[in-house]
Amino acid sequence: MSAESRVASRYAKAFVSVALQGQDQDKLYEDANLVLNTINGSRELANALNSPIIKAGKKAAILKEIFSANVSELTQKLFSLVVDKNRTSALKEIMQSILAEFDVVKNIQRATVVTSSPLAAASKALLLDKVIKSTGKKVELEEKIDSSLIGGYVLTVGNMQLDCSVKTQLNQLKVAFSN
Repeated sequence: MSAESRVASRYAKAFVSVALQGQDQDKLYEDANLVLNTINGSRELANALNSPIIKAGKKAAILKEIFSANVSELTQKLFSLVVDKNRTSALKEIMQSILAEFDVVKNIQRATVVTSSPLAAASKALLLDKVIKSTGKKVELEEKIDSSLIGGYVLTVGNMQLDCSVKTQLNQLKVAFSN
């Protein structure tokens, strides 16, 4: 585990611990999602947070300008702490860790399915049902499209991956024929 991962984990555990003491947990979960999605969607913001040239006061002002109207007071306090401790470069990873901590508390398993075209509702329901039965948790399924798969799917649940794509099957046949 990298130093930044340890830092992110500590901040996340502290944040969730405070959140569990009566704060609106759903709002704080939404806050973490909003911040993470905003950082992921804005190269400029990510670069500003990671920049050693931009002063802490400016970073605090940037975070306040972007998020103050949309996030809770506790999340704003987290921003202040992160800026004061010069950890803004870890903010993205902190938000990811907060979401992971909330997932443990809420018994949520995140899964990703990559297909060559959008899943039909029945197929999605069947896939969700299988993941729920195998994990025993509530599942949040993220769908991604990759036309290079030709057909089939690649399902990732935690650190496990099930590759049932036509592309992989064709590659396996190619290797088998070459032997």
